[in-house]
Amino acid sequence: MSGPGARGGAGRPGAPPEPPAWLREVLRCPATGGPLEDRRDADGRLVGLLSTSAEPPLLYPVVDGVPVLLVDEGVPQPPAAPSSEDSSSEGSSSGGAPSGVRGESAGG
Repeated sequence: MSGPGARGGAGRPGAPPEPPAWLREVLRCPATGGPLEDRRDADGRLVGLLSTSAEPPLLYPVVDGVPVLLVDEGVPQPPAAPSSEDSSSEGSSSGGAPSGVRGESAGG
């Protein structure tokens, strides 16, 4: 089977092949089942797939164009830096409830 996009490569001579876009769309984090985001080096090569649904975020390596989606291979990453509104965004990202308050009620 040949044609445009059949290889899914980076389009650079000598660059390792990449998983095709359709495959990257269906790959999921083995720890959480969440989606994965591409992480590329300065040259644009795919070097990892990041699971932002894991706590802490996990980066799974891509070796010779093959994603290594094993829980033990996920490298914990520091959480994304908060925006300049770090003090005001603490409670707003959880639906308006303070971070120490649970949305559960026992009713009794």
